[in-house]
Amino acid sequence: MSYLSSESENESHLLNVIVSLQAQELQCDVNRTKNKNISEFQQIDAKINEQLTDNHNALKQIPEVYSNVLDRIKFAQGKIKSCKEKIDRCKTSLQCQREDLKRLYLDSVTNGQILDLLARIDKVREVSGVLDAYIKHKHYQHATKLLKTNVALLEGNLSSVDALKDIKDELKKRKDTLHLELIQQLQNHLYLKAPSAKEKVQLFRSGEPPEMDNEEEYEDEEEDLTKDPEEDTYKFLKLLIQSLQQLDRLDETEEVLEKNMESELRSILNNTAQDLLYKKRLTNQIDNQPTLFPELLEECFAKYRAVAASHHVVINAIEHLRFSSQANRYSNSRVWSNIQTCVEYLLRDYLAVDEDVTAQTLTSAPISYVAAKNDMSVFFARSGRRPEKVQPSLFSFESSATGLTRSSECRTQQYNSDTAATAYELPALCQKSPHNITLVFKQITNFIREINNVINMTGTQLIPLQHFLNEFVDNKFLPTLQGKVKKHIAEATEGNSGLNMVKLPSTKIGWPRPLLQGTLKVQEELAELRSLMNRMPKYCNKFLDIIYEVLKSYKKICHNTFSNIVGINVIGANQTVCHIWFKDEKLKQIIKELPAWPEVFNKGGLTEQTSTHAQLVTAISIHLGKDILDKDAMIADSERLIQLAQLQDSINWLIQYVDNFAENLQCDKELQDQLTGSNMKLLEDCRNLLNERMNELLQLAEDCLMILYLEIRVQCYYHLLIVLRKQEYKVDMVNSDPDSGVTLLNKFLSQLEEKIRDFLPLSHTKFLFEGLGYIMSSVIISNASYIKEINNGGLKKMSRNILALQQNLTNITLTHELELERARFYYELLYQKPEEILRNIVEQQKRFTKSEYVELIQLYYRSNRSSKNNNKRSEKQLNLHLVKLNEIMENESDSSSEEKSNGTDL
Repeated sequence: MSYLSSESENESHLLNVIVSLQAQELQCDVNRTKNKNISEFQQIDAKINEQLTDNHNALKQIPEVYSNVLDRIKFAQGKIKSCKEKIDRCKTSLQCQREDLKRLYLDSVTNGQILDLLARIDKVREVSGVLDAYIKHKHYQHATKLLKTNVALLEGNLSSVDALKDIKDELKKRKDTLHLELIQQLQNHLYLKAPSAKEKVQLFRSGEPPEMDNEEEYEDEEEDLTKDPEEDTYKFLKLLIQSLQQLDRLDETEEVLEKNMESELRSILNNTAQDLLYKKRLTNQIDNQPTLFPELLEECFAKYRAVAASHHVVINAIEHLRFSSQANRYSNSRVWSNIQTCVEYLLRDYLAVDEDVTAQTLTSAPISYVAAKNDMSVFFARSGRRPEKVQPSLFSFESSATGLTRSSECRTQQYNSDTAATAYELPALCQKSPHNITLVFKQITNFIREINNVINMTGTQLIPLQHFLNEFVDNKFLPTLQGKVKKHIAEATEGNSGLNMVKLPSTKIGWPRPLLQGTLKVQEELAELRSLMNRMPKYCNKFLDIIYEVLKSYKKICHNTFSNIVGINVIGANQTVCHIWFKDEKLKQIIKELPAWPEVFNKGGLTEQTSTHAQLVTAISIHLGKDILDKDAMIADSERLIQLAQLQDSINWLIQYVDNFAENLQCDKELQDQLTGSNMKLLEDCRNLLNERMNELLQLAEDCLMILYLEIRVQCYYHLLIVLRKQEYKVDMVNSDPDSGVTLLNKFLSQLEEKIRDFLPLSHTKFLFEGLGYIMSSVIISNASYIKEINNGGLKKMSRNILALQQNLTNITLTHELELERARFYYELLYQKPEEILRNIVEQQKRFTKSEYVELIQLYYRSNRSSKNNNKRSEKQLNLHLVKLNEIMENESDSSSEEKSNGTDL
């Protein structure tokens, strides 16, 4: 190829030369190119000759080298052939030795297995003792592995050894026994020793179960033979589950745990109650029974939290070890469902859910989700059991150290027995009543919240325990509470008991005077309902409704009492004068506009007080007419007036209490923090609702005081009209004593003031008797026309009556009654003649009205007539004096009007 290529290259070179020569146009250029090419060819020939000369010797050595190489190749082929023959001989020899070694190896393996089986047989014969040692120290993981390994060996390689048949049967029985012991240990740690793991159990309070969802925590636990396996309860539970899994008994374990769960939880409930009662008896604290039920419930909750935490460990361990994804009844939700059932059992018993509470309880349908077999009467029934008659012993060692130890051992053994759920009767730590819910409502609510957080319950769906609690409170407790409140108030207000007075220390009720028994009972019920609002804030609206109903019903009771005292609703009774006056709204408005009225009900500055006692007298005179009052038209019994005062004072105290109640309710931040939604809105509106009830009571209190005020004035009119219209005032012998009517009136007023002072505050008493002097003076002066005749002895008698009234009123009001001085001065004018009376009017200005002067002059002439002639003369003089009186009064009125106009101009 190199030659051909070089030849082709020469040809191409030659062609190029020819082409270049042909391209030359001039002959000189052709010659020049030709010469150049010839010189180059010559140079190339010279170089070729030199190279041939130089390589001639090397070409001579090539055949020699080739012959040497050929000889060496032939020699190597000979050696390779001899080596191959040797290798074939070695291969044949090695094949023979391999068969010998294989035979020896098989013999050695057989002998080794025989020796191993002999060693295992020796260990199998000793496995029973080792197994007992493991079980004794509760190293169940090692015991399970050992037992499983040896049983598998006896059923496998050693199955044909007849001498080991007894050992195999024994180990199989030990396997079943170990399974039962593992189950027993598992239940003991779930239901007895679980509460000792307090740190992890506390997480359940915040709704966070022990953190075990990390896969690393589910790695097989290694049992340390140098430590007590029960030190860590949760680790021990995992080891027990791993041991049961090695025995292939996980499914059976789940069935047993699910089957025994309810009875074990009941046993915890029962034993906790017994232990609590036992401890309290040892410390002599059993008398404080109301606190034992919350304590029992709290201990049960703590133990149930521990049990739930332990079950959580077991369930997660089983789910980790189970390879299939099949669903099982044994789960966390099932555990909490059984716990709720047991708590419901306890609540049903102590809240008397299944018992009739007389007429206080409204009938309600049974809760649908509770099965009949779960009835409390089955588990906690006492009626069907009769305690065995125990022969009393001579000595008692219950409180000794030996007795306490034996008692504790007996309780433990009883718990571990199959009949632990029915070993004890649930002790009555407190009286069974629906009202017990108030002691534990917050505990139960918090526990329900914990359960909801643990099982991730959301939305409006309710767990069974919460459903039971809502049903019980709505259908049992609240109706029972409402019935109890009504019953207590009815018992305190029925018949004569409604007017019974109770004197309590002022430091306790903040009131220095005795109060009606019914009012105190209402206050107690309101205080109890206020306490329930703090204990059960969820039902704050319900308690407020009951409070409104209590105040409404008590207002009705007070109104009926008021009507009975006044005689409005008494069959066959005449309508009293004070009640007739009480119906006059104008008269009531005049009384309310008196200056003393604002001080009575703390209404100062709200309205302008323009009324006077003169206006009151005028309004009363319209109703009075000219007839003397009938005795039956008055409240003659002063005790009824005292009762009216007691009712008024008790209502005032209740109004003050309700006002403080509403104010404290608005300021209770702790209660407000627990309220949300509609309850918070209702709490904001309760002030207005309570104000409505207080206004109703306040109106009744005003009516009571108004009736007292009017009745006192009716008594004054009654007695004074009799004194003025039926007594003779033309007497010769003057008795030093006042008239009997005046004496009776003074006695009535004094006794009434003395008694009423103990039941009404000073401002009320002052209001009732204020202005009586003006009333008496007006009655005495305005009824002078009914006196037929009067002489000096009669004037002295009148002065003595007025003085007696004045002294008595001074003792009552502690003020000098100047209005009665006016009445006495009026009758003392009769010592003068009409001319002197008229002259005094001109000189001293008028002190009485025109009609009063007319009656005075007419009385004078009636008292001084003797014969018919004198009578005619007296009538003429009377007419003259009346005409003159009219002129004087008109002049007085004109002068006074001029003075007023001048004053206006000025």
